[in-house]
Amino acid sequence: MNRKNLLIGIGSLVFLVCPATSGPAAENAAASSPVLDEGVARHKGLDEIYRRFSEGYKKLDPAAVANLYTETAAYLVPGTEIEIGRPKILASFTKFFDSVKQRNGRLEISFQIAQRQAEQTMAYDVGIYTLTSFRENGETRVSKGKFMVVAKPDKDGVWRFQVDGFNDLPKPPK
Repeated sequence: MNRKNLLIGIGSLVFLVCPATSGPAAENAAASSPVLDEGVARHKGLDEIYRRFSEGYKKLDPAAVANLYTETAAYLVPGTEIEIGRPKILASFTKFFDSVKQRNGRLEISFQIAQRQAEQTMAYDVGIYTLTSFRENGETRVSKGKFMVVAKPDKDGVWRFQVDGFNDLPKPPK
């Protein structure tokens, strides 16, 4: 790891551990906000999607997560056909969250944005997600993947994902 990446990593850690405000609400907001790489600008609409996405994962609420997608969104799950539309996206998250609930588990997801381009009517993000699964027996599993999303505001100005594609990153050598 070079010095620049180390400093960025330390800066990200400080951001997560020491939010600007204090208290449980501030800590939860900081933990569920995306971490932005150097040069990536905040975007209220996009950052709110990630905050709500993380909240939906913590609550295992498939409807809350599916509602972050447009009605005609394309969901690109590795190894499957393209899923078009919010009802299919809801079915996918319902199946996933139900399997976690059956094992009495819980999930946390966080995001690091490496690249962002945002205009008034459309934006994209490229980044890394970290998914942590907690099992009833205390076992924890962490997986990381890369993602690319395209988002746009709906008629009410609420930003939602139009395209969401992702896949796992290679596992680090042991």
